[in-house]
Amino acid sequence: MSSKVTFAFDNNPLGVYHAGQVISGTAELTTDRPKTIRSIFITINGYGETRWQESVEKPGDDGKTTKSMETHTSTEIYYSSDKYVYGQSGGSQLELPKGKFVFPFHTTIPPNAPTSFNGSHGQIKHEVTLTIDRSVRYNNIFKQCFTVILPHDLNTKRENAQPLKRIEEKSFWWGSIFGANKPMVMDVSTSYSGYVPGQKIHFHLVLDNQSDVQCQDVKVRLLKNVTYRANSTNKEQLKSTESRIADMHCGEVVKHNKAQFDEYLLVPPTTPTTVGERDPIRVSYTLRFIAKTFRLHGGGDLVVDFPVTIGTLPLLGSGEDKGPGQTASSNGSVNSYPGAPIFQEDVSDEQFESSTFKPRYPVYTFGQPGNAANGAPAATPSLYPRAEDTPPVAPLPYAPNPVTPVAKPTAPGPQKIPPYPTNSPAPVPAAAPGGGHFEVLGFSIPPGYQPTPSAPGAAPPAGIGWK
Repeated sequence: MSSKVTFAFDNNPLGVYHAGQVISGTAELTTDRPKTIRSIFITINGYGETRWQESVEKPGDDGKTTKSMETHTSTEIYYSSDKYVYGQSGGSQLELPKGKFVFPFHTTIPPNAPTSFNGSHGQIKHEVTLTIDRSVRYNNIFKQCFTVILPHDLNTKRENAQPLKRIEEKSFWWGSIFGANKPMVMDVSTSYSGYVPGQKIHFHLVLDNQSDVQCQDVKVRLLKNVTYRANSTNKEQLKSTESRIADMHCGEVVKHNKAQFDEYLLVPPTTPTTVGERDPIRVSYTLRFIAKTFRLHGGGDLVVDFPVTIGTLPLLGSGEDKGPGQTASSNGSVNSYPGAPIFQEDVSDEQFESSTFKPRYPVYTFGQPGNAANGAPAATPSLYPRAEDTPPVAPLPYAPNPVTPVAKPTAPGPQKIPPYPTNSPAPVPAAAPGGGHFEVLGFSIPPGYQPTPSAPGAAPPAGIGWK
């Protein structure tokens, strides 16, 4: 290893910011041998890109149709700032001695910067890059991604607080064979049209199966719909995908029977619904209810779809939601909030080409202790991540480069003085043997823990088993 760079964000160990905030931190460069360079500069930028291939048919010179692969791509830069922390652009060669050096960085994220995203055909990425410009050899480039979230307050639109309700029915040709063609009827409703990650989508569903077809299962799914936009041959191209991010099974409903389900679907950490109309990547969501039937019976499944909005700030009073038609608890307040969110990685496994970065999105812990003190309503959460919302971490142990008087130049033109190495961080003391907690496969075992004695081999299992 000739060079290594460690990035650290000031008072923000998770690297999560909202559009409009100031991002600052340090880049710690470690080299194990001297380098001949021209400059070192740090870039902070945000950009979006899409790319995919499709098979197209085109007429050939001989009049016959031929198939070929066509690539659709687009790139859009939202902001970019460069700062030379050592040397200058196009400067003369400099000697960078081996050692450890720390360079600060900071910039303001534009207030309309889009939310970070990583998908199968595109990405919206925000990153810090340190580049060592070398005159003879290839440049050394080091990157660190961070998450940017464009705030989406669900309270700004009334339709987000409106309940969803619909009644759909479906008939099957299987019943008409025997002279009875009664339908399967689904009546479904929710409390709201807008939710945030960590919130439960409570729903009320009644399936009246008057038909001669058995419903194998009633499924509820939250689907993420992504539309990618690109330009190719002076024509806009679109690519749409649909993926399931939450799923539950309510159960079967046999023919000539009726069943009611009052359940909920938990919204996982996921990208907020896109606000901009011309973004190269647009994200929307569909809440789907499915009454699954046998294909042999004909007609397909009974499906009810609702468009839902996923935001970053919940609706007022939505933390007291118990389901459509049910009243909130008497000690709840319609103005209460669930408290400040935590930030968790995107639940989606999709990624754009070789990009493995997972953005973090706000997740609210509805109904869990610690959101309010002594039973009082929790304070209104901030639209922006704060240092107290994340676990504290030890500060980066470094000292600034000392300022040394510049020697009198012996030749015309500015002289470059290489950065001085910083103090080496103090070694971390090793934990005392046998003391404190220790981790075994992710479980924390307290000190003094004694395992439960095993039962004799001939002892009966005493009714213990799987439920």
